[in-house]
Amino acid sequence: MPRMYALYAWGNFISEVGLDRRPAWLDPAVLRGDQQVVDANLMIGDTDTLLVDGAGTFFEIDHDDKNLVPGRELVGRDLSGVTWRVSRIRAATDGTREDALRIVAAIEEDGDYSEEDERHAYNSVPVGEIVTLWEDDHGQWTLALVEL
Repeated sequence: MPRMYALYAWGNFISEVGLDRRPAWLDPAVLRGDQQVVDANLMIGDTDTLLVDGAGTFFEIDHDDKNLVPGRELVGRDLSGVTWRVSRIRAATDGTREDALRIVAAIEEDGDYSEEDERHAYNSVPVGEIVTLWEDDHGQWTLALVEL
């Protein structure tokens, strides 16, 4: 069976501009993975709009950043009166390493990103194993290539 990979993104940018709490994230079609979140402001650097896998995106519920919940587990859940935010965005890819790296290559063209080899031991994504981390020089985004 071929290895599967995912690309996750998170950072200060999404919370600073309020992208982490937009109602579109809770659309059942997004949480099931049938539809993507489309937001012209959801981009990393000067790249195209980031396409999102809502079912695989992780949410923080009631300020509990230790137990992140994937979107697929929120389908049908009543979140009224609950504090939630997007914590780890999963980029929409075909599951191959090459497709995830294609997104990273477009981002690296800006020249503001560098690999963070020393942090691989701590997996800040609650699935799989981090292969490579990248951070931008401004502290706005972290990207992680994860082998699932």
